[in-house]
Amino acid sequence: MVSLPVVLVVAGLLFGVGLYGVLGQTNAIMIIMGVELMLGASMLNVVGFLRYSHPDATSGSFFVLVVLTLMAVEAAVGFGLVISAFRNSRTAMADDLTELKG
Repeated sequence: MVSLPVVLVVAGLLFGVGLYGVLGQTNAIMIIMGVELMLGASMLNVVGFLRYSHPDATSGSFFVLVVLTLMAVEAAVGFGLVISAFRNSRTAMADDLTELKG
C-alpha cells in the first residue's frame, strides 16, 4: 500500500505540470490538457485522503468516478470547440482565438 505523503507528492507534481501547461503554453490543446492534468491531480488527492481517513468506504471512489467521467466530457467538448475554431481560423493558438463566430 502506498503511503499518503507519496500520493500527495505525485499529485503535487502532476498539478505543477498541469499548471505549467495552462499558464506557460499558448496552444489551446495544451491548455486543455493542462486543465485535465490539474483536475486529475486533485482527484488523486481526494482518493488518497479518502483512502487514508476511511479505508473501507466506497462512496468516495464513486464520487471520483463520476468526476472523471465529467472530466472526459469536458475534454471532448473543449477539443470539439478547438477543432471548430481551427477550421475557421487555421490556428490553434489561444491568443488568436479571441473571436467566436458561428
